Amino acid sequence: MNTKYTDRMKMSKLLIGILTVSIMLVGCNDMLDVSSKTATTSNQYDLTAPGDSVYSMFGVMSRLQKIANSYVLLGELRGDLMDINESSDAYLREINNHDISASNIYVNIKDYYDVINNCNYIIQKIDTAAIDEGQQLRLREYAAIKSIRAWTYMQLALNFKTAKYYEKPILTVPDAEKTYTESTLAELADLLIADLEPIKEVPNPGLGLGVSSKYFFPIHFVLGDLYLWRGTLNGTTADYEKAATEYHTLMFENYLTINGEWDSKNDVPTTNSTISYWLPVNKTISSNAYLYWMKSFVLSSPEVITVLACPTMYGQKYYLDSLNNQHRIVPSTIAISNWDNQTYYLNPASNSQGDLRKYGSISYSAATNSSVITDYTFPGVTSDSYLIYKYKAYQQNVVVYRSALLYLRYAEAINRLNKPISAFAVLKYGLNGTTMKIVPTSEKGSQTPVFMDFSDSRFKNNVGIRMRGLGNMNNDTTFYTFHKQPNMKDSVLYVEDLIQKELALETAFEGNRFHDLMRFTLRRIKNGEGTEAYLADKIADKHTDNKEAIRIKLKTIDNWYLRK
Repeated sequence: MNTKYTDRMKMSKLLIGILTVSIMLVGCNDMLDVSSKTATTSNQYDLTAPGDSVYSMFGVMSRLQKIANSYVLLGELRGDLMDINESSDAYLREINNHDISASNIYVNIKDYYDVINNCNYIIQKIDTAAIDEGQQLRLREYAAIKSIRAWTYMQLALNFKTAKYYEKPILTVPDAEKTYTESTLAELADLLIADLEPIKEVPNPGLGLGVSSKYFFPIHFVLGDLYLWRGTLNGTTADYEKAATEYHTLMFENYLTINGEWDSKNDVPTTNSTISYWLPVNKTISSNAYLYWMKSFVLSSPEVITVLACPTMYGQKYYLDSLNNQHRIVPSTIAISNWDNQTYYLNPASNSQGDLRKYGSISYSAATNSSVITDYTFPGVTSDSYLIYKYKAYQQNVVVYRSALLYLRYAEAINRLNKPISAFAVLKYGLNGTTMKIVPTSEKGSQTPVFMDFSDSRFKNNVGIRMRGLGNMNNDTTFYTFHKQPNMKDSVLYVEDLIQKELALETAFEGNRFHDLMRFTLRRIKNGEGTEAYLADKIADKHTDNKEAIRIKLKTIDNWYLRK
């Protein structure tokens, strides 16, 4: 039996079959409704039995499934890379037009608080002091739950502007009737960073029972994102260094790379690589391509870091499959144009138009589901005919974190430390002991900072992210080069634009786009480098029928958030 399918079956049975404390925990008022008939009491379910904390974590994971749809749709359909068509329902149209009603079936703020309330219960009840053979038995579960809670709070604030922050579970009607402080993302970041820093070196739990570590959120990644957002919102340069440090630590400790393992004898990537390439014949581009980049979508791959498992066999609602298969969500013409207008580089005499990452991001036939395909032109195919292939490859899972996103966030952070050439190297060359030699001393300093040290052999096959779909970019001196700008500020903005575009090419449809554009825009506003138009113009360009109305709407920051 297929390993991925077997793992999903195991996870599904665990999430559905185990009765945990999570079924007893509910919300209050319109956001966190607590009924006296369902509220538990503080002395129930103390998580004292050996497996209690483990089974409770399965309950949290089942709650995470409920926000998987909104994570992707709010992150992509509000952006410029995903679009609707005539078959799209009214709720999808609401999201696309930034006019989301309280009854929208794809978005429910209660689902976010449901995750948080369950996390709070476990954090309060779990006994981290229990020792066996010198080890704190439940510290790993405790740390993992805190990371999930922090990530969920971050999503709440990104989508709803503020979140009600509370650390104790709401178990009774009086609890629900209390007044809870509304906190912005900047305020939440202070609280969540302080909460995660003391436990960031605690490894993911080993729960057994067929549960992969990929169902957890590495604290270093979540912390890095919190620092990146706090630096953006407060304009504090020190936070960018902290973000870069957290990202680098995760790369180093987990051997995470943009794998470009090379067959030097035949001068092509090996089958272990994640580089898609046109097969060279006599030093020219042939008619056959190998789509090794698609291996990045295999859930067992080191590329995939964090997954929300969303099986539907026991009645859970996972909409992305059917929305995709029925063409009710489609790639935008902007997304397609992004891939088509890139230059693939083999050598100075042989290049072509088109990013091979298009094949694997989208498809219109089963032919794309193979390592070698023969039809690369998609002749006569309109955007409405495309499927988002990533959703098929992920098989009812939502991938939240993967290595490419990690490296692009790292590039974003170090670029804002006035290290644009280093950030550019992430895109074009890859970070390893050899390529880092191109980074000038003005960026590395007399002694390379730890967060810029890629000399270890674990990074030897690290390549530029663009090499995954655009050939030997590391040798290109014509099409994709670092253009020297008049000053450092302009260089940083120049590279930041390249990072923003690379995010669209590499991570399209994965749930990040709207918030990426939001972060870049808010940073520029904070630093006096731009206006709301940075986001508004890009998204309005997708809307051919009501472009100006969308542009005007999105020039008001409050319209970036959902009504509560």
